[in-house]
Amino acid sequence: MTTFMISRRTMVLGLASTALLPGIDMLPADGSAGALAAEPKSGGTLKISHSTRIATLNVMTLSGPAEYPVIDMIYSGLTRMGPDNQPKPDLAERWEASDDAKTFTFFLRPGVTFHDGASCTADDVVATFMAILDTNRPAAARSVLNMIDTVEAVDPTTVKFSLKVPFADLPISTAHANARILSKAAIDGPKEKLDTTANGTGPFMLETYDSARMVRLVKNPKYYIAGKPYLDAIEMHLFPDLAAESANFLSGAMDVMLTVQQADFDRISKATGITAKRVPSGRFVNVTMRQDQKPFDDVRVRKALAMAVDRPMLVDLVLEGLGRPAYDNLISPEFPYAIKTPEIAYDPAAAKQLLAEAGYPDGIKITLVASNRPAIRGQVAIALKQMALPAGFDITVESMPHDTYLANVWMKGQFYMGYWGMQPTEDATFNLLLTSNASYEDTAWKNETFDKLIADARATTDTAKRAELYAKAQELQLAETPYIVPIFEDVLTASGKDAQDWTVAPLSRYFYAENVWLNRA
Repeated sequence: MTTFMISRRTMVLGLASTALLPGIDMLPADGSAGALAAEPKSGGTLKISHSTRIATLNVMTLSGPAEYPVIDMIYSGLTRMGPDNQPKPDLAERWEASDDAKTFTFFLRPGVTFHDGASCTADDVVATFMAILDTNRPAAARSVLNMIDTVEAVDPTTVKFSLKVPFADLPISTAHANARILSKAAIDGPKEKLDTTANGTGPFMLETYDSARMVRLVKNPKYYIAGKPYLDAIEMHLFPDLAAESANFLSGAMDVMLTVQQADFDRISKATGITAKRVPSGRFVNVTMRQDQKPFDDVRVRKALAMAVDRPMLVDLVLEGLGRPAYDNLISPEFPYAIKTPEIAYDPAAAKQLLAEAGYPDGIKITLVASNRPAIRGQVAIALKQMALPAGFDITVESMPHDTYLANVWMKGQFYMGYWGMQPTEDATFNLLLTSNASYEDTAWKNETFDKLIADARATTDTAKRAELYAKAQELQLAETPYIVPIFEDVLTASGKDAQDWTVAPLSRYFYAENVWLNRA
């Protein structure tokens, strides 16, 4: 067993972080020198606002934009993605890999306990990953961890992973938001209990859970980083009315506005005492088109719709300029293996001609469904309706409450708007949506060649070979157009004058709330 070295990019960076720093707790939240100069104060309650309901606390299945930060505060993973998009130590204080990248050994911090006082040991880690790999259980992280063959507890603080294929990025995959460590008792208990209760090892403990109104978390006095968290409590307040959310934030009733709407960003950023942050990201909206049903079973129809989208105009109209055009590639330029994606010009005449060649000379009349949360889904849908009309797409936009959308449309509908945060790697992105066994595969696009490219890229530790495989996968994706991905949205957040060291990163679900403190305390 040896330490990974030069050819394994992420492992080098991950271990470098371990070597250079006693722990991630020594990092300033935003990496700035200013943050290092400040002297944190303890105490106080941080109030955060968000517009989306927290439908579940089940760490294995949650997917909502307000659910990720709550889980980040309650649970720990083996590893954790940092603001620099690299894996950091979390429950595992260090790790080693075999030379062939098929065996990884994680060394756990000693003395860590769950919020109920029980010790967190290697048995809990094994139970968590076995549950993720259990095909009889729903688990969003399975598709990015299914290269794991066996997981075993070597001793109470050592866990050994044996892989089916080499996979240098395992420490990134173990940081998956849906792979936080549960207790073995919770895993063996009633599954429905995971929806409304939480027993993690993170910096904050669940006190109150009202899925539509507010979640209150209180300080974990036995958190493994001495002296943290600084805050006594964090409250996540949920505002179905966006105007009410921004008004509450600007009045000082809220300390942090987790997601600022584009239309409000300029106004909020100019308000006295407000720190507004904007970070380019791979976060995107996407148009889901079921390809086992007409009319989207024909790639010409999908490509016609792709040509019927004026993407630069969407950036101006919907994002207020706070983002970039995307051209149907799920991989944004921030990813190391992103290709230069060809632009798709807005050309309704050519789109109409292609639609006719596909057998729709009189156009297509169809309903596009959009949840009302976040608002960008509906905004893009309405703009798409207008843009695509000259191309022969007569689109009716049906907007509905987010809960109704989740229950009746998402993963079931024929034509609807999706919305996804940036993933940590290419492998995680493709296995989220596009491989045949993807966690949230919702288009019925099945392509064995694509699947093999992703599997081969996962299995090689040769950087050049991996780049070649991911390039071919992206080119195939663009040729087949399984989704319309029109824009990449910048991450926008804002904090009030009292909230210090609030973190924002392209991976907008990683917040390190244990580093945040209030100067009014």
